[in-house]
Amino acid sequence: MNILLLSNSAPNYFHFFNALAGRFSNDGATVAVAVDSAFSREENSLDAAGFAAIYDFSTFFASHHVDFGILARYAEYDLNSALLSDFERAQVYGIWGDDADLEYFDRLKSALLTFFEEIFDKHGTDLVLYENVSNTFSHFALFVAQERQAVYFGLGASRLPGRFSVTADPLADKSVETAFAEIRNGQKTVAPDVHRWVASYIANIETIVPDYMKINGLERIALLKRYFRRDRISKIRALIRHASDSRTNSFQIGNPLRTHVSLFLRNVRRRLKAGRVRGMYQQAVAGELFLLYPMHFHPEASTSILAGAYLDEYEVIRNIAFSLPEGVRLYVKDHMSAWAYPSLEFYQRIRSLPNVRLLGPDEPTKQLIKSSVGVITLTSTVGYEALLLKRRVFLYGRVFYGFHKGVIQVVNPANLRRTISDGLASATSWDDRYNHDFVCAYWLATLPGTLNLMLDREPAAQAAEHIYGELRRSGQLHGFPAIKSAA
Repeated sequence: MNILLLSNSAPNYFHFFNALAGRFSNDGATVAVAVDSAFSREENSLDAAGFAAIYDFSTFFASHHVDFGILARYAEYDLNSALLSDFERAQVYGIWGDDADLEYFDRLKSALLTFFEEIFDKHGTDLVLYENVSNTFSHFALFVAQERQAVYFGLGASRLPGRFSVTADPLADKSVETAFAEIRNGQKTVAPDVHRWVASYIANIETIVPDYMKINGLERIALLKRYFRRDRISKIRALIRHASDSRTNSFQIGNPLRTHVSLFLRNVRRRLKAGRVRGMYQQAVAGELFLLYPMHFHPEASTSILAGAYLDEYEVIRNIAFSLPEGVRLYVKDHMSAWAYPSLEFYQRIRSLPNVRLLGPDEPTKQLIKSSVGVITLTSTVGYEALLLKRRVFLYGRVFYGFHKGVIQVVNPANLRRTISDGLASATSWDDRYNHDFVCAYWLATLPGTLNLMLDREPAAQAAEHIYGELRRSGQLHGFPAIKSAA
């Protein structure tokens, strides 16, 4: 099997993926690496990992000229939409400055397609290995994989504790929906131990927190513990070594020193305004009818990829506020990992809207769901939890629970008032058995294991060993020449 591992500057991810790629290699696979920049190549210790080949996109991009022919060949793919994730990151973190223009984006699309095609040609890539498609680099790797009939193996945490998922195209993943249909029509039998697990999970949903929310640490705003540590010294030295890197050739990280300074200052500004933001939060009012809107973390794939048309949350919230049926409020709950990152003006504008109450991140989400008349969301986990708590969900984006009969898709924001009014007027038509089968389907579409991509070297290697074993036992590697599934 010929594997192409994707690597970039996501914090600590390389510990897990280098170790996982090593397990594939030990079983006979040939592993090449596509890395976004020279900085990531150094920081991720790729040259010391013994990979068959390493391809640095920033070096390739520096000398690339637009190939309109390749853009035409891939015109059926949504190339422009795939730029959005890194465009948002670049804006939020100040990565590109004013150096990106119209020609730059054509050159970027052309370069990414050419870069990945050349790697596929040289190595006969069978499988692309990375997390779920979450950025422009991985999105274009997916496009080339689809064109060449290769497999994209995107690993990600699920909303179920202790389970992870493998996804190819996140916008076309119907694994849960398919499993649900098979359970409901009798084609798929669910084992008794799974039924027991699911029953316990649903019974305790009010106290269960998804794994990914336990490990990201983004709710903490303290600066000393985050930045002033002994292990940061080597990081600072690496940043200084790359102080002259191009802001645009390394399109994901930019100039690493400038980008990390920008990230630091962003966290400083968050810390300084945290008190004022807390002072803007309001309280729920007993007996009030309300829809719950959970805000999202930005930048993140859950918005830029799965709900890209609704990326401006203020515009979404404003439209909802002016589309509510009479007598219904909108409770906008801030995100635990993102609170105080937006500007003070952003919060002030939300507070000024009619029919809106702004709630803090510490408010009890499950209790708010139960007290609400429904949830309206882009792609949030809160929507999934609301379905299990028998509340209607109005959904903007594309997410695994979108097929649930409790979901009403927001197709046309111009008709939102009618969508909300009709939805709230209709009775909840799903019962406990429906929800049970729904979670069983989700369980069957995932694998056992807690996927924490931010672990240090040793625990990451142990996690990779476990995940690799589960991938083999699941049969998902069956048919690849160098890897045989476990008996």
